Amino acid sequence: MKNKQYATLAIVAVAAGAFLAFNSPAQSAGGKSHANKLEGAWIAKVPGMPIQWAYSLSPDPSGKRAAMVGSTHVPIQPQAIPGNPGLFSDWEYNTDLVGEVEMTGPDTAIFTAVWYGMKKDFPFDQVVLIGVNSGQVKFTAPGKTVVTHNLGMYAPITDGDGDGLPDPGLAPTFCLPATTIDTRVGLMPPCTP
Repeated sequence: MKNKQYATLAIVAVAAGAFLAFNSPAQSAGGKSHANKLEGAWIAKVPGMPIQWAYSLSPDPSGKRAAMVGSTHVPIQPQAIPGNPGLFSDWEYNTDLVGEVEMTGPDTAIFTAVWYGMKKDFPFDQVVLIGVNSGQVKFTAPGKTVVTHNLGMYAPITDGDGDGLPDPGLAPTFCLPATTIDTRVGLMPPCTP
């Protein structure tokens, strides 16, 4: 009889342990802990400038890496880039961006994103710039990050193997650092007339 009681008690203990291990709110005092996650829809803005883009993060099963897709809403014009000696003057518009993000700590991550500067042409538009943006993410509050960017701008000729990326070891034609404040969109209440 005692063996059955111990077995029942052991099953209850294992079930309670599993519940606590897999239920995040139960682990924290009052359920108020917040884990930074690579997910959701985000808007990035350069402080003091109208430059803005948006992106979505889709995590892999580990939750430590995510795919990124996005688009630029208010792009920087090539002639406005400080120190640009007239490079990429054919650049007329940007494609969407794609990339990956990886957590490096509880509140930090690194990322790389790629997009293309395009020129309208017939019968096909032409790539006139390969943009590679890499940098660091710092979570500062729930749904808020400060992101440091290193925007490398490569001439299309740097893609000698035709895979859409600059070949390893080649330097960008132009490099531009930037910082953004990124905000997760989240759910908002509907407007009321």
